[in-house]
Amino acid sequence: MACSHIKSCELFVQFALNPALDIWKDHYCEGEFKTCIRYQKSQTGRQIPLTLLPNGVTIEISGSDESCGTAAIFNAIIKNRLNMVRSLTKVGCDVNAKNIDGQTPLMAATQYGRAEIIHFLLDKGADVRATDVYGQTALDIASKNGLQNIVELLERRSSTAAA
Repeated sequence: MACSHIKSCELFVQFALNPALDIWKDHYCEGEFKTCIRYQKSQTGRQIPLTLLPNGVTIEISGSDESCGTAAIFNAIIKNRLNMVRSLTKVGCDVNAKNIDGQTPLMAATQYGRAEIIHFLLDKGADVRATDVYGQTALDIASKNGLQNIVELLERRSSTAAA
């Protein structure tokens, strides 16, 4: 039996992407999840810090909180985990952060056709005019990929932002 909190647990995406953390995933997420401190806090509705491990230990992050959050939000978008994106923005992840290619979360969500996530990011203030290192905006990416519904949404938001 797996943890019912997996879909909204922002730490699970880190476990899922790192084979070295399989033991955590196997033990807590897919095994004894009721002993997971993150799971227990999720049942009370309390906010769960990204740095809280399932065993209750809070880790110190060697990189910046910003870079860890940026990686996590892009991973959540790739996996189409809107709840994780919501959680990450609650703990301060920047919706206009850029990856190494200058791509923003809005651009990544557009590239993967994640309409719900795009709506959420736009509501949180994602910059529709931001460009990546190739000079592309999210609108350019949507147009190139033939995503007409997303093109229309981004055009509406672009005209609103320009006004």
